[in-house]
Amino acid sequence: MFDAGVLGQRLTDLTDGELIRLFWGAVVLSLVLPRIPYGRLVLYPFALLGTWAHEMGHGLTALLTGGRFRRLVIYRNLDGLAYFETGSLRRALVAAGGLLAPAVVGGAFIVAGSREATAPFILTGLAVTLVASLVLFVRNAFGWLALALVAAALVPVARWAPETVRIFVAQMVGIQLCVASWGSLDYMFTRHFHRSDGTYTESDTQMIANVLLLPYWFWGALIAALSITILAGSFYLAWIAPSG
Repeated sequence: MFDAGVLGQRLTDLTDGELIRLFWGAVVLSLVLPRIPYGRLVLYPFALLGTWAHEMGHGLTALLTGGRFRRLVIYRNLDGLAYFETGSLRRALVAAGGLLAPAVVGGAFIVAGSREATAPFILTGLAVTLVASLVLFVRNAFGWLALALVAAALVPVARWAPETVRIFVAQMVGIQLCVASWGSLDYMFTRHFHRSDGTYTESDTQMIANVLLLPYWFWGALIAALSITILAGSFYLAWIAPSG
């Protein structure tokens, strides 16, 4: 029979080496599962959050740089689109905002979600933010339904689940967000991509390259490196530094 107390004690008693293997094992699974048949279904809710964070990163960066965030759509196949208006020179910032936002948010989740006192609050905060985005920005039926279900699932976890379950869910959200860019390396290392509505457009890294001149693959490599650095740094702050 499952005993949350025994599991919690076991997690507390993990050595640094065991903790590193457990955490990075989850990272490897997050990278490998989407590449095997039906593997994406296992991580679907977490991958959906990655798409949402990416598109919200675009839209909110547009707002912060003086532009407009018109709407957001998310599709069943985990594609998403943020419709925004911004100046041509600011498009590089907006593009980078979508690529880096998931990793930044994921790093915060890993750190805050590793504490029993704060894990329920960040899960509740995520649910509230999801609902706010539904009201303000999401404008397609699937996006509304899917994100509403994720928000509804987070509330009972944050409020009533055992502490270890809250921490586990927060860590999985954080990991998935940090590796979101690594899950779409083909997108980051291409000039153009095919959208769900059937049109072709510039990739985010190509938008950056248009403004900052260096080639798209340079920006793809830089953002991938930053994402993994954020993941490693947040892991250290969450699990290694407190016991040092």
